[in-house]
Amino acid sequence: MNYCLIVPHYKHEQLFAQFLPKLASLDLPCIVVDDGSGEASVESLKSALADYPNFHLVRHQRNRGKGAAVISASYYANALGFSHVLQIDADGQHCIDDVAKLIEHSKAHPQVIISGQPYFDESAPKARVYGRKVTDFWVALETLSLKVKDSLCGFRVYPISQLEKVIDRYLLGTRMDFDTEILVKAVWADIDVHFIPTKVIYHENTVSHFHYLRDNLLLIRLHIKLMFGMLLRSPVLVFRKIKALLR
Repeated sequence: MNYCLIVPHYKHEQLFAQFLPKLASLDLPCIVVDDGSGEASVESLKSALADYPNFHLVRHQRNRGKGAAVISASYYANALGFSHVLQIDADGQHCIDDVAKLIEHSKAHPQVIISGQPYFDESAPKARVYGRKVTDFWVALETLSLKVKDSLCGFRVYPISQLEKVIDRYLLGTRMDFDTEILVKAVWADIDVHFIPTKVIYHENTVSHFHYLRDNLLLIRLHIKLMFGMLLRSPVLVFRKIKALLR
C-alpha cells in the first residue's frame, strides 16, 4: 500500500500557505488540485509550493467543483503509482494529528473507505452543526442503514480501486454534493465505510465557498435523486441486511 495526500484548492491560498508547513511535516507526497482559482491564486500557490519538491500542483482551467478536484487528484495519484489517497481540505480545518490514525486504520482495512467523524468546538456555526444532523437523517434513509456516521466531512482515505469502482458504476455530482453522494453510492456498491472521530476547527478568517441558495438547492436535488435510487435498490439493500443478520 502506497499513500499520498490530495488537497482540493479553490481560493484558499492564504490559509493554505499557513497550513502548508504542518502538511509537509507528515512527510507524504501531496497532490494539490487548484480548481480554477485564477492566475493570481495559482501564482501564490506556486510560490508557496516552491520549497516542497514532494508536492505536485494540478490545475483546472475553470472551476469544476470539489468533487471534480478529488477525482482529478485520484487519477493523477493512480498514474504516479499510489494505491490510496488521503483527502484533506486546504483551509486547515482538519486535524493534522489524526492523519496517522486514518492511515493506520486504512492499512488494517485496505479495501475500506475511511472517513473522519467530526466533533466541534464553539467555533462551529450552529447552522452547520444542525445541518449535518438533517443530512445524516436522509443518508440513513438512502442507504437503509446507519453505516454512514457523517457524509459531509472531507477528511478521508480512499482506496483508489474502490473509488474507481464507484465512479465507473454511478454518475456522481462534482460539486458540494460529491462528499455525500460518493459515500451513499459506496454503500450501494457494497463497499465498507469506517469512521474515525476527529476534531474540526472553523478558523476566524476561513473563506466559505458554500452558497446557501445554490448549494442547498443542489443538495435537495441530490437527496431526492438518492431517495429514488434507494427505492429502486431497496430489495438488494434489504437482502444484504438479512444476509448479514443470518451470518
